[in-house]
Amino acid sequence: MKKLLSLVLLFSLLAGICSIGTAAQNLVVDDTFTLGDVNGDRVADPTDALEVARYLADVEGAHVIRDAADMDADGQVSAYDALQFKMCIAGAKNWSDYDSNYALYAFTIGERPIQTYCIVVPADTNVETSNAYYSAQELQRYVLIATGCELAICFGEKITENAITFHQEDETGELGIEGYIYSVTDGQLDIYGTRRGNMYAVYEILEEYLGLLFYSGEETLIYKKRTSDIPEGTYIERQPALTFRMVRGGTFGIPGALQYYFPRRNNGFQLMAYEQEKYGTLTGSHAFNAHSFHYYYQMYTGPEDAPTLLERFENGERINQLTWQPCFTDDSMYQQLFTGLVLYSDYLFKEREKKDHIFRPGTSSVSFSMCDNTAYYCKCSNCSTIYATDGYAGGNVYIANRAAKDIQQYYPGMQIYFIIYDHTIPQNIYPDKNLIVMFCGTGCNNHFIGSGACKDNTTLLGGNNTYDEKALKAWGDICIQTGAQLWFWYYPCNYSFWLVGCPNIVNIYEDFKFLVNECNVTGLYFESDEIYNNFEALKEYLASRMIADPDMTEEEFYELMKEYLYIYYGDGYGELHDYIMMQNEAGDRAGCFINNFDRPRQMIDYAYIDEHYEEMRALLVTAREKANTDEQAKRIDTLIACCDFLGLTCVHHRYYKGDDRTLQELYMERYDAMYNYIKDNNILIFPGDQYGLPNSIDYGEDPMYQFYGEERPGVSRYPEK
Repeated sequence: MKKLLSLVLLFSLLAGICSIGTAAQNLVVDDTFTLGDVNGDRVADPTDALEVARYLADVEGAHVIRDAADMDADGQVSAYDALQFKMCIAGAKNWSDYDSNYALYAFTIGERPIQTYCIVVPADTNVETSNAYYSAQELQRYVLIATGCELAICFGEKITENAITFHQEDETGELGIEGYIYSVTDGQLDIYGTRRGNMYAVYEILEEYLGLLFYSGEETLIYKKRTSDIPEGTYIERQPALTFRMVRGGTFGIPGALQYYFPRRNNGFQLMAYEQEKYGTLTGSHAFNAHSFHYYYQMYTGPEDAPTLLERFENGERINQLTWQPCFTDDSMYQQLFTGLVLYSDYLFKEREKKDHIFRPGTSSVSFSMCDNTAYYCKCSNCSTIYATDGYAGGNVYIANRAAKDIQQYYPGMQIYFIIYDHTIPQNIYPDKNLIVMFCGTGCNNHFIGSGACKDNTTLLGGNNTYDEKALKAWGDICIQTGAQLWFWYYPCNYSFWLVGCPNIVNIYEDFKFLVNECNVTGLYFESDEIYNNFEALKEYLASRMIADPDMTEEEFYELMKEYLYIYYGDGYGELHDYIMMQNEAGDRAGCFINNFDRPRQMIDYAYIDEHYEEMRALLVTAREKANTDEQAKRIDTLIACCDFLGLTCVHHRYYKGDDRTLQELYMERYDAMYNYIKDNNILIFPGDQYGLPNSIDYGEDPMYQFYGEERPGVSRYPEK
């Protein structure tokens, strides 16, 4: 982070929102100081002048906010500053003489003013396709926003005393596909990048030195700073630790992608509107991120005389992927699927009018993946022979290997991407060098992967992480030996019971560390349900930071969490952090669970919530009192409604059914407020129409039962001590 979080949170006040471009992105200025207000009481008066004098005299206990006292913006608090200070208070000068009203008053590079710089791109730059040029535009735009200085973009040669120069590097060099370097020598800032490396370098500079924080798809924060300098002798070189980085979420959608998705160093699929050269193009599977066999069969069976490949696809035979899987070993079936694959690839890369798919050897891949079910695997003798030693995953590897070799004659350098739900460790059939193995999830979403905490315990589906931890390491070792890649599909959210959420935010840090450091995972896909009743937006942000920097420390991870909570919810970030830790504790006590299958009763220990409901709710109430904006308060209101939904469920047997009339009245009051808030604000509670808001309140039933129905057979509805 640019500053110590404690200082930011102590002296900041969210202020002025202004538009920063056509993408409907708002800029939120966090006023970490006000010039003249050295004691932080939000008023510049003689007491501030006295405090500056005491500070300069080195009086014990004297303290000033340095940015607020640094009148000449030289990074120091001096007698000259004290004199100007007194003149402003006396009315002989104006505070505006020393403050530009921009977030950053003095930005320098090697101590040279930014006003003496221009931005230089290569002379032969194509402004329509160059990532270096797009990066220069981003730097130009945000420097103007932060400082009020508009830098000229020049081609080939500088037109000012100093220059920020972009260099588009060859991807076959030391920087690889997405690496970058930025350095300062004699005051000149040089930026070197490959593909989208220049862009990543710019976003790092914007965040590290200009105070910007790209934290959501709707808003970008900028911390107010008096001065900032990229020091002489700076030399930063980086290459992404992961080949593929993808966090799916609502905040990554169009139009927020350009202000969040790319700044957070994501490079994956599913943003086809931005699959353009100037953005560096995207990495991963084109069009389909997983299940694709039924689509290729549809393309194959379409009329051969169709005027276009798209029309052939649209008129092909449709198969229900939830009730069908191909035979992995039948030659004719393979030829049909592979033909469909080639034809669909031709449509994407050659015919498609939008030209939003660009084939890049080495990073482009196409899905050749099983359908979305595990009940209809082919059981013929040949397939069964493979399963006996290599599991169902072996059948996937067998057919994908064929496609990986055959596709090279059509698209040299193309990779084949396929998913596996079965995690059997291969014994005889190993992935080809042109394969990407997407290992989908684990047996338990509660315990850290690699912790061994599952032991012999299992979920209601009979699985846990114990075997998967071994399987992940084995698959990682095998992929290194064959040249294949191992990616991981991470399922972190509660896909159905949206009023509760999944208590596993802290897992992100531990799980990603294990996957990258212990399992040789080179790609991570974080799937979100995009429903922000609880802390899903926080999860997305933390995941994007971990994916970009899996080497971060645990302290850095929690600092990022607190910073985000402050920005999103206000000054009650500490209480919200404690609330999250209590949620996590309630989850840990629940044992093994699968969050896209289990109900809240399996994911959260009701006895813990029963005991701590009032304490947890009080944290949210306090956080709401500390909110800085109405929007932040509204977000916490939603958290309170969700807290009451679960809390009232867990205390129903004591509060409403007990003998204490006061507790009974409190229960009914909170139930009414929770119910009406959800109704009035159209809070989503379930993805389909199976469950929903009841037509009326029935205090005799707990909210979980009223909203989501009976528990599974044999599962208690109430806390068990």
